[in-house]
Parts: sequence; structure tokens; C-alpha cells
Amino acid sequence: MDEKVLKKFSLSPFEYKTIVKALGREPNETEFYIFSAMWSEHCGYKHSKRLIKEHFNPSEENAGIVWIEDNGIAFKVESHNHPCAVEPFQGAATGVGGIIRDVIAMGARPIAILDSFHFGKPSSPLFEGVVDGISFYGNSIGVPTVGGEVRFDKSYENNPLVNVMAVGVVKKKKIKSAKSDECGSVVMIGSKTGRDGLHGASFASRELEGNGKDRPSVQVGDPFAEKRLIEATLQVIELKSVLAVQDMGAAGILSSTTEMAERSGMGLTLYTDKVPLREDGMKAWEILLSESQERMALLVKKGHESEIEEIAKRWELEFAIIGETNNTGLLEIHHQGKKMAMLPIELVTKAPDLSRKMKKEYPLCDEISTWSGKSVKKELLNLLSNPTISSKRRVYERYDHTVRGETVKPPFSDAAVVHLDGDKCVALSIDGNVNYTALNPLEGTKALLFESCANVISSAGKPLGITNCLNFGNPEEDEVAAQFYSCIRGLEEASKILNLPITSGNVSFYNESKGISIPPSPVVGIVGVVEDWKKVPASGFVKEGDYIYLVGKKEVPKNAGALYIQKNNKMKDGSFPRVNWNECKNALYAVYEVIQKKMFEAVHDVAEGGVLVALAEMVINGKYGANVSCDFHPFEEYPGRFIVEIKEENVDGFEKLLRKNDVEFTKIGTVTGKDLVYNDELLSFDEMRKTYETYKGFGEDA
Repeated sequence: MDEKVLKKFSLSPFEYKTIVKALGREPNETEFYIFSAMWSEHCGYKHSKRLIKEHFNPSEENAGIVWIEDNGIAFKVESHNHPCAVEPFQGAATGVGGIIRDVIAMGARPIAILDSFHFGKPSSPLFEGVVDGISFYGNSIGVPTVGGEVRFDKSYENNPLVNVMAVGVVKKKKIKSAKSDECGSVVMIGSKTGRDGLHGASFASRELEGNGKDRPSVQVGDPFAEKRLIEATLQVIELKSVLAVQDMGAAGILSSTTEMAERSGMGLTLYTDKVPLREDGMKAWEILLSESQERMALLVKKGHESEIEEIAKRWELEFAIIGETNNTGLLEIHHQGKKMAMLPIELVTKAPDLSRKMKKEYPLCDEISTWSGKSVKKELLNLLSNPTISSKRRVYERYDHTVRGETVKPPFSDAAVVHLDGDKCVALSIDGNVNYTALNPLEGTKALLFESCANVISSAGKPLGITNCLNFGNPEEDEVAAQFYSCIRGLEEASKILNLPITSGNVSFYNESKGISIPPSPVVGIVGVVEDWKKVPASGFVKEGDYIYLVGKKEVPKNAGALYIQKNNKMKDGSFPRVNWNECKNALYAVYEVIQKKMFEAVHDVAEGGVLVALAEMVINGKYGANVSCDFHPFEEYPGRFIVEIKEENVDGFEKLLRKNDVEFTKIGTVTGKDLVYNDELLSFDEMRKTYETYKGFGEDA
């Protein structure tokens, strides 16, 4: 086979030979396109599926679920990195639409959106386009964007990362699955199918060309159609005649229907000329692979299709019966009376396993970090103005985080909190940190998970489950394969330490262009339960005279991933600190226990910038200042640490509980005045806030 032909279909010679051997013949054009999409990395997970199954064993449904009494919290995070790199507005908008459909496919009503952005610099037009796309789509469908993160690093200049997390709620009796024990009719509802998004799956599975040829692979979204689809789908799934539900995402009709059939252990026959189209002359393979948005696939008991049609018409959505499942074990495609393809469905849905367990050792540091400087003002202001740390008000004020009226704690204050039932709420967080994971993908990934849990706990949430989006470069390169496997091990080890299930996730490979690859960039999301919204502590200082404590280790090893270290080249060996993860776990859950006893007035976890930045943020976001004395490195970063404000009458009980749990703590000062006084050095509230809020550094390289 001519290599140019194989390149057209994004297939390797090995894959081509595998297909021919399995079929005993040459595939025809339609079949080539089928394998092109289904064996792409984006659909086939060739370099990751086995590793994920062995180490996580997550649900094979559209989203993971954790339980808060009778409420199932469906949640998942996915990437839309490649589309956002070439068409930021539509790439981000359709990223929201796609992840929302994963949640409604479970039967869950969407209640929240979170996002994780990684960009080269704040002045990037890609950044502005993505924020506009997220706000346009999320605001229009009536689902609040309640939290997230925005990070900047020059390594993302040509390859931005846009990961979107959706959260929904469903009662036990109403959960829907993507598989069925019974054959039925394949029905689609939603928008018409066009040529937008063609080759989207294969486009997301290769290096960006950067020459404008990628643009047609990006889908175009209609949030008002999505809103109608949400309501229609939630009505449809009430019907007993609906056997299975799947959203149409990557590889469109082809992927959604074949995966539904394969998971059910069935064969599938599709009639592409039955699909409602908005363009003339579309070929069978174009109809199959189109990633036109706002569409859902349903498996319905035969004879009950009209029930679905009635609901679709009520919401002004397209409806069509496009095929049926059967017991043949085959995928058959028919178009205008012609059989266009006939393939074993397991061959189509099971791409070759190319994953590799490549272990690499990364250095760890045991040397305790010390601070020899006298004045901290200059360094603090530099960190507060760093675009990764500084206020993201210019981003989240463009999101309607109050729609639905259930948002208890707003964006960018540790974890977001959304009301659920009675006094109960859901705490939500999403986190990445390329400084850590580029340095040590194993230990850095553990730190991400602990940081996300710390955010949830700071908002009175008890972590319940994990989702993730693993963003990497070319997995065919040994270095990237080693980074990826280290990340997988880090997630597995940390989840076991914290006793939390990994319920769902996504992998995004080939994030590279012009020969430049992104560093390893996993992102993790956490869902937690808040038992009583009245127990949610403040994120800033609230009462003069209260005591301020550091919970967690005071003296910690040097961390070459710390922002202060990186910006000042203070450490040359490039190692991550050796962390006692069980100590960190004890600190997390001790803080949670103290919050449940309502001993704390305010809680904020220590993250980028270390203890002094956390203190400054609590002053900026609170009602009062603080007078603090510390004899340790003010900017060092280490997991499992919190700044807490506590009343005098609660001190004894608090200290006793931490001692019982073998958690280190240090009284470092009191809440007082307006400014922050650190080791007798005055740090003006007005200057800190102005620096934090005015985005110094925006327009420059991060």
C-alpha cells in the first residue's frame, strides 16, 4: 500500500497489515475511513487504554459517578486542545458542549462547569478566544462555570491546553447506560449533520500542521440547540423504552453507535442516507465521521420510536431512525441501497495496543529549604503579579457562575461549592501544575491530586472521587512514554493513599507543533460532599484577634518546581522534594475534621508561592490583615499545608485533635489591622491588592 494513501487515513503500515490480515482482503474506501477514525489515538486510546485499565479500571460509561445518598454526581473532564489551537472560540465552545453531553448521557442534569487552561502568555489571542468561547456557550445553555484554573508557561505558546469538566446530578432510578442487554433501533436526535468537524478524531491524534489546513476539522457549536437537546434528552431518558444512551462526540455517528453496540456485545447496521443532513452530496463516510455538534444517539425498543420523535419535535430537534443492533457481531453500513462496509465490530472498536511501561527514575531532594533574605516585599509582589497566581477576575467575571441560583462559593476561592439538597452541597476542584509534573511526573502528579483534595477540603468538602485529563506530547517518543507511565503510576499510588476511586478520564496525546512538544501536563478534578453549607469557612481573614496557624510541615525539602525557585534560578539540580504522603493525608483529613466541628473561621491551602502568598491572598480576600512571625522559607512549596484562622476558645480542642492525628502545626500570628506584617516587615494591603488585581505581567512572557 502506498504510504501517501496510508498517511491520508492516518494509518501506519503495521496497522494496515493488521487490518488486511484480520479481514482477509483489502478494505474499501469507506472502511479505510472507518479505521482512520476508530483507530485514531483519540478514539482508540492505542497508547493508553491498557495502562488505564490495569492501573485505574474506571467505568466504561460516558462519565463517572459518586454517590451522595440518593444523588449520583456524574462528572468527567475532557480536552479540546487541538481545536482550540486553530479555532479558539469554537474549539472552546464545542468543548463545553461535548462534555455536557457526556453528563446528560448518564441521565444527569448538568449543574456546573469547571475549566483548566494552560497558555503561553496572557496577551495571546488564543487565550481571549477560548475565554470568549467558554463564556458564550456556558452562559447560553444555563449551566454555571463555577471554578477552574488558568496557568501560563511559554511551552504552551503553540499548543494551549483547554480541559473542561462537567458535573451533573441524577437519581439512582434514572441512571442511563451506554450499553444494553436487548437489541433495538438506533435513533438520533439533535441537530442536522454537516461537514464541520470532519477528521476531528484523527486531527486530535497527530501533530498540528500550523498551516491553516487544520481549521475545517474544528466543529461549530450552537448553544441554543444544546439547551433544547439537554431538556429533550432528560425527558427521553424517563421512557422505559430507551435502552441505552450515547453522546455523539469524536468520530460522530460512527464512534457513538459502534461503541454502544460493542459494549452491549452486539452487531450494528447503519443506514447513512436516513441521517438528516444540512449539506448536499455528503458521502457515507462523511456522514459517519462528521462531528457536527448537539447530537445524541439512543438505542430504543423497536415499536417505541414514535415516543422519542414526539419529544424531539416538541423541542424542535431533528429525529431519525438510522439503524438497529443485532446479534451478527458485524458493523454494516448501507447508503442509498448499497452496502458500503461490512466489518467485525470488535475489530473496528479495538485498536492495536501500542502502550509501553517505560520506567524512569526522577531525583528527589531531602535538603531542607532555608531562607536567608531579610526583606520579602519584592519577592512577594513579583509572585502576586505572576499571571499564574494573580487574580483571574478578568476571566471569571465573564462567566455567569450564578445561573441556577445554586452557587454557594464563587470561582477562584479554593474549591467551588454548589448547592445540592437541603443543607448538602457539592465541592468541586480542578488542578494542574506543569512546574511539578515536568520536573517529576510521578511525584508531581501525586502533588496535583493532593492539591485538588486540599482545595475541596478547604471548602468543607470530603473528597469522593477523581476524574483526570492526561495531556502529553507524542507517545511514540520514549521520553514521553516514560513520562506518561510515571503519571499513571503517580495517580494510582496517590488515589490508593487517599482511598479515592478514579471514576473517569481522558487522554490527549500529540500536543506538539513545529517540533515543540508540551511538557507532561496531567489535570485532575475532584468531587466532594459538603454535609452542611453553613460549615463552609471563609477564604480570607474575618475576625480581629483570632489566631493564625500553619497546619502541616514547617520545614520542608527544597522544591525545584516552586514558582519562587523557578523564577529566580535558586536551585540547579532540578529535583522534587521527598514527600511523606501519609503525613500529608493525615493533615488533609485532620483539617476536614476540624472544619466539621466548626472550629475554623477561615481556611486556605498553601499552594503556588508558598505560605507568604497564601497569607497575602487571605488578607486580600478577607476583612482584616495579619501580624505573622515565621522562621522558615516563606515561598517554599510542599503538599498538605493550610493556613487557618481560629478563635481562642477553639485552640485547645484544635491542637489536641491535630496531635491525636500526628499532624504538625505552628502558631504563626494573629488577625489584626488591615495590612500584612511579616516578621515586622509591613506589606501594604493596598499595594498587594493593586499588584494582585492589575495583572502586571500580562502581555509579557509568563
